[in-house]
Amino acid sequence: MADGSKQKRGGLARATALTPERRKEIAKEAAERRWSNKDIKPVHHALDEGVVDLAGMKFRCAVLDGEIRVISGTEFMRVLGMYRSGALSTRRTEEDGMHFPLYLAQKNLRPFILEDETLVHLLRHPIRYRGENSSSIAEGIPGTVLRRLLSVWVRAHAAGVLGPSQEKIAEKAQSFLNGLADLAIDALIDEATGYQKRRAHNNLQQLLSAYVLPEFRPYHTKFPISYYEQLYRVLGWKFDASSSARSLYIARLTNKLVYSRLPPGVHDEIKRRNPPDPVTKRRKKKNFQLLTGGKDDPDGVGDPHLDDLIKSTITLLRATPAGQWKFFEMLFKQAYPPDQGELFISQEIERLAAPE
Repeated sequence: MADGSKQKRGGLARATALTPERRKEIAKEAAERRWSNKDIKPVHHALDEGVVDLAGMKFRCAVLDGEIRVISGTEFMRVLGMYRSGALSTRRTEEDGMHFPLYLAQKNLRPFILEDETLVHLLRHPIRYRGENSSSIAEGIPGTVLRRLLSVWVRAHAAGVLGPSQEKIAEKAQSFLNGLADLAIDALIDEATGYQKRRAHNNLQQLLSAYVLPEFRPYHTKFPISYYEQLYRVLGWKFDASSSARSLYIARLTNKLVYSRLPPGVHDEIKRRNPPDPVTKRRKKKNFQLLTGGKDDPDGVGDPHLDDLIKSTITLLRATPAGQWKFFEMLFKQAYPPDQGELFISQEIERLAAPE
């Protein structure tokens, strides 16, 4: 006992002699040794980090490789008023291989955790990551399970199994839960971290692959004769059904009325892939020849979407009195906001009007 007491006193003396910086460093090294255990890998890395405001509560957050959105586990504890000391650690039950982070480590929460299979899976496969500019390893709470985690505390409170200090945490959890919407969490994290720029690029590439073919498909007549007939009528022009010649102005107008209403980025990609001839100013191919969804591509979405846009434009043209293109412009802008600027150029309409 005496020897043990001497050892204890010696250990306390050495700890007291350490500077705060050295104690922090030792704690960090110990935590990293725990996290580096081979049975709790892999460790993700943060692509972008930031601070997100969720229901009036602010958390550090990150988007990890694999597009996993997380908030910091230590931040979650801090905001909900949970006590912690040292680096974030876990309690592990050997019988089921589950790692219980401190925000779910209380034994009286266990029955409510085990009711939720999604949470159980997370605890068996915890998400750990390194920050953008950090060598330390943190634990992340996926935005998709945040409501489930809060629900554990709320259900335990409703069952009357929490102590006084735990009840305060549960009350905060209930308030937090009331202000959250599952589908908004990922978007808020993306905005807070700046990841929406990267996501927008990825989403655009997926969108373009759904709408735009890698090469032109064979030509076929796409715009029905009624489209041009109604457009000429609204412009006050004489229509010759026997002629397929169209002015450049009609092509530009069709871009505004139809192609510009395709999803953002699709029309720009088509124009890039099908540039106009520098001399004639006309495109060598028709824009719709690059859209997915032709006869050889029944699952594509581009061509069917274009058909719908043409039909809706014809409907508005039919609803417009002859020669009243300003009235049509009003209808079009009301039907398809936001305002796309001036659709018609009066000088061009007058210049290209066929003689009576």
